[in-house]
Amino acid sequence: MARVKSATMAISTIDEADAILREMCEIEASIEAIDNDANERIARIKEKAANDGKGLRDRYKACQESLKSYATYFRGEIFKDKKSLDRPFGTIGFRKAPDAISCSKNTAELLKKLGLDKFIRTKIEPDKEAMLSLPDETLLQVEAVRKSKEDFFIETKRELVNQTITRNIA
Repeated sequence: MARVKSATMAISTIDEADAILREMCEIEASIEAIDNDANERIARIKEKAANDGKGLRDRYKACQESLKSYATYFRGEIFKDKKSLDRPFGTIGFRKAPDAISCSKNTAELLKKLGLDKFIRTKIEPDKEAMLSLPDETLLQVEAVRKSKEDFFIETKRELVNQTITRNIA
């Protein structure tokens, strides 16, 4: 069986743990600086692309609107036999969109009043958050179990590292 080399470090004292936490703070600061720089560059590139392509996007939209107006005006002539027209550089036409229903806030209540319950969707599911207050015996009766666990966590304190770096620079 091949050995896998681990990048973990053996820690035997609290001072070594403190040194690793400090290093983690420094790494976080470096990663944040790299990510911020990348995000700024990406934002500038996107802004430039938006500005460079604005005229083309506007012209494209105007072309779409012109073709739509033309097709709508001459619909009876162009589309009397079919819903689309194939041309050398593309196809224009009309296609039926799937029907959709738009409801008001009162629709479900009105359906219920009219006895149209089969058109009302009801989703029944356990409220796990509320169930946290139930005793374990009750949870067992409803085939549920309380799960408890402890997660290891690390909270770095970069302010201290930043203060030390600032003092060393000054």
